[in-house]
Amino acid sequence: MASGDTRRLTLRYGEGVLEAALPAQWNIDMLGVAPPTVERTEHDCIVTALSAPIATSPLRETLRHDMNVVVIVPDKTRLCRSELYLPYILEEIHAAAIPREQVRIIFATGTHAPQEREEYVRLLGPDILARYSVLEHDSRDAASCVHLGRTRFGTDVSLNRIVAEADFVIATGSIVHHYFAGFGGGAKMFLPGVASYETAVQNHRRTISADGTFHPGCVEGEMQGNPVMEDIRDAIRFFPPNSYFGVIVNDDGRIVDAVYGDIEAAHTAGCGIVHARNAVTLAHTYDICIASAGGFPRDINFIQSHKAMHHACYAVRDGGVLICVAQCQEGIGNSEFLEYFRCTSAEEFRRHILEQYSMNAHTALAVREKAARYKLILISDLDSADVRLMGLEAACSLRDAIEIAAATISDDASVGILENASRSLPVPPRS
Repeated sequence: MASGDTRRLTLRYGEGVLEAALPAQWNIDMLGVAPPTVERTEHDCIVTALSAPIATSPLRETLRHDMNVVVIVPDKTRLCRSELYLPYILEEIHAAAIPREQVRIIFATGTHAPQEREEYVRLLGPDILARYSVLEHDSRDAASCVHLGRTRFGTDVSLNRIVAEADFVIATGSIVHHYFAGFGGGAKMFLPGVASYETAVQNHRRTISADGTFHPGCVEGEMQGNPVMEDIRDAIRFFPPNSYFGVIVNDDGRIVDAVYGDIEAAHTAGCGIVHARNAVTLAHTYDICIASAGGFPRDINFIQSHKAMHHACYAVRDGGVLICVAQCQEGIGNSEFLEYFRCTSAEEFRRHILEQYSMNAHTALAVREKAARYKLILISDLDSADVRLMGLEAACSLRDAIEIAAATISDDASVGILENASRSLPVPPRS
């Protein structure tokens, strides 16, 4: 909401905002996460985490001067302030007498699109980019990956060769709720972060049940019994010696907490912090939910924006309306994604998912299941025909979307507003 005006809504959209007036008769609740009364500085969060490692020794005591070290950092689709925390990590490495020539930084692009050089500068800062060897993982370059083993669930683990052959790897990034892996970060920085495309596909297809529905164990905040995360964590035994540095950021992208240590133990601790900070317990679900993905880079494309949409749906009653604000300046995010929606029947769609699974097929399934349960209105830069093909309604503005919702639901609608649905996770009341 805009300050001083309880009936005017302002939401992040890309690197700008959208604004609109809300109907006077709507019963409105703001569902965002309340900031703590006291927050540490970013410097304090980083230094404290590095000086209090979880289930491992301090980084500078772990490393030896003759080691070749790789630091994994997230790509442009993640908001984690790598340009801020990376110098601290590098300082720890050099405190072990390891020269710059033995340190490489690799972007964990997973199956995402390649990045431009200017994005390297934004994510790392010009000084680090000029002084260190920086490369980007290419999951589709099979020759750049090496097969290391197979998980007990049957996933062939192939990782970037430079990572696999390093003496030590420090994986870094942000920890967030994740709509099918439970939480982001941790071992996901290796798989799918620097894994081959085939490895990522084998892991991600575990989101699909044998009957072609979304697996019930693939939910936010759950790692036990989650087939995707259990597979990823089983793959840890094939990773090179490693540790993990994870940050928790607020709506503005500022680091408000951090963890460092063993990749599983530190990540688990960070997940607890994230859930405590970002889960929003609801007294009831709403007729209408209006949700922003949180602006750039959280709404960089539809695949990433869908995570916010998935969160927001927890706040909507069956048959209710979800308005999602997500610019999607880089389009869908997968050139093959829309093909799933060209299926002419639910049975054809199910067969396509089961027999011709490719990356983000599970996202297509999740979108289809939502569209059958709620009225989904998307405000974005996407072609309106593509939005309709996915079963969503396209709106030209926040005002238009509100008018569509108002015409669908009774005048005294209950309305929940999520100003950053990528970060906030609504927890509906128990039935």
